[in-house]
Amino acid sequence: MGYKFFTLLSVILIIAQLALVLSSWIVVSIIPSLALKSLLSGEGIRWFLGSFADNIANPSLAWLVLCAMAYGVCVRSGLCKALFALMGGGALTHRQRHALYWSFAVFVILASAMSLLVFIPHSMLLGVTGGFYPSPLCKSVVPLLAFFVLSTSFTYGISFGVYNGVGDIFKGLCYGVAVLSPWFPVYVLCIQLFSSVCFVFSFPFVL
Repeated sequence: MGYKFFTLLSVILIIAQLALVLSSWIVVSIIPSLALKSLLSGEGIRWFLGSFADNIANPSLAWLVLCAMAYGVCVRSGLCKALFALMGGGALTHRQRHALYWSFAVFVILASAMSLLVFIPHSMLLGVTGGFYPSPLCKSVVPLLAFFVLSTSFTYGISFGVYNGVGDIFKGLCYGVAVLSPWFPVYVLCIQLFSSVCFVFSFPFVL
């Protein structure tokens, strides 16, 4: 997706934010009995400025950063290309197959270790009632998936000879953030619009 798409999406989100600000002020001014809050009132302005950083700094931001790094390492390592070729019935070189074997072995080891942590009696990753939600495991699903992708991608890249040192691995981490960087402004605008809607209608802000 090109920058035109992200630019258009950002403009739409900004217009929606301004429309919410004006409409909340107009509606509250005309019908003050409604259980709505105005973003142009003293309370609304204090909330908007005082909670801006808190609205952005929620787990979804960490998920976005982790997914961006995992994506970059996976693509730069060549693992994505090899998997697509494998699923498409394409031919793989001996070195690609060797690297895939090692990546699969790492994946199996990690999956086995995670299964032991989850399915043992009184697992520390499950909730106090033994359920999946709410639990530490549920909250860490995205970081765990990113860790799995990073680990298997590192293994493939090192086995395939793409990652020959820490510098190459670091470049892979930065590559994903650079490629997905247009999503960060969109994220900020989306989160602020969502939290503004929650404030106006007095909904709990939960992400």
